[in-house]
Amino acid sequence: MTSTPSFAVKEHNRNAIARYLYAHAHATKQELERELGLSLPTITQNLRMLDGEGLITRGALQESTGGRKARSYEFNARHRVSIGVSMRPGDLVLCAVDLHGNVIAEADRAIPYRNTNAYYQRIGGIVNDFAAETEKDGTAALGVVFSVQGIVSADGTAITFGAIMGNTGLTLDVISQSVHYPCIMIRDCAASAMAELWADPTLTDAVCIYLDRRPGGAVIVGGGLHQGPNQCNGAIEHMCLVPNGKACYCGNRGCMDAYCSPETLPEDYESIPGFFSVLEQGETHHRERMDEWLERVAQAIVNARTMIAGDVIIGGEAAQYLDDGDIADLRARVERLSPFGTDRFVLRKSLRSDHQDAVGAALHPVEAYLEDICGK
Repeated sequence: MTSTPSFAVKEHNRNAIARYLYAHAHATKQELERELGLSLPTITQNLRMLDGEGLITRGALQESTGGRKARSYEFNARHRVSIGVSMRPGDLVLCAVDLHGNVIAEADRAIPYRNTNAYYQRIGGIVNDFAAETEKDGTAALGVVFSVQGIVSADGTAITFGAIMGNTGLTLDVISQSVHYPCIMIRDCAASAMAELWADPTLTDAVCIYLDRRPGGAVIVGGGLHQGPNQCNGAIEHMCLVPNGKACYCGNRGCMDAYCSPETLPEDYESIPGFFSVLEQGETHHRERMDEWLERVAQAIVNARTMIAGDVIIGGEAAQYLDDGDIADLRARVERLSPFGTDRFVLRKSLRSDHQDAVGAALHPVEAYLEDICGK
C-alpha cells in the first residue's frame, strides 16, 4: 500500500513547480513533468492549488502536435508587491515592485524632511494611499521598507547614527506610526546594493560606492549583502583619507565624505550639473578639480579593496556624469595606487540609477516571500 506523501515532500513538490514557473516565461504540464520528474497527477494537483492561491495564471494554449492543445501556466508576478520608501532631506520617493523586481509604480514628492510627528503622520498617509493604488487589481502589498540615510540598529528598530538627517535615536515605531502595513527600515546604501544584486545575480564579492552628496558604500560577499553585526559594513564615507583634513559631519576630520562628495566639485554659486556642463567644454580649472576629485575617489577605492578585493561598482548622483573615459581613468588611478599591483576586477557604473535605494529596499520583502513560496 502506497503511503501518503509527507508534508515535506508535498512542500518540496509545490516549491519546485513554483520555482520553475518563476524562472521561466511559461510551462505546460508536460514540460513540468519532463523537467522536474514529477507525475502528471502531482503536477495537476499542485497547479490547481497554486492557481487557487493566485500564484500562477493560465496562459495560452500551445500549438497542437496532433492531439489536444496543451495549456501553459505562468507565474503571477503581480500576486504580491512591495513598497520601498526613500526619505531624503528635500523629497520623498516611493517605489512599488512586483515579485520579478519590476517597478510597477513610483512617486516623487517634494516634501522637506522634518523629524516631527506631523511629518511622519503625513508620509504615513502618502504611503497608505500609494500602497492602496497598487492593490486595486487584487494585488496585496507585502509591506513597506524605509530607506534611511543613517546607520540602523542590528534589530532594525532604531537609527543609531543619523547625523545627516538629524534623527539619531529615531525609532521605526515613530516613522511608521500611521502606516497600515508591516514596516522595516534599512540603510540606504545597503538597499542600493540589494538592487545591484538583483540586477546582476553573478556578483560575488564587490564594493559598492555611491557618490551622492553624502557618499556611502556597501559590501557584497559571497553573492549576498554583508552588513555585519552593527549593520554598517561598507560605510566607507567615514574612512580617513587625509589625517587632520577637512571637517566631516560625523565630527571627525579628513573623512572620505569631505573629499569625494560631488558637492566638493562646483565653485561658489555653481551647481553640480553646472560644473559638469562646463567640464565638458574643456575648461582647464574644472579639469584640474575633476582630476583631484578622481584621485581622492581612487584612493578610497584602493583603501576599501585592501579589505574586500572584489569588483567595484560606482553609483550615486555623480555616476550619471561619468562617461566610459572617466571610468577607465578611475580604474587606471586605482591600479596605480594599489599596493598589490594590478589584478582582475571589474570597475563599472551601477546597472540601476533611478530611485535605486527605494527599489532595493522594496526587494527585501520580495526576496523573503519568494524563499517562502519557492524555497531557497
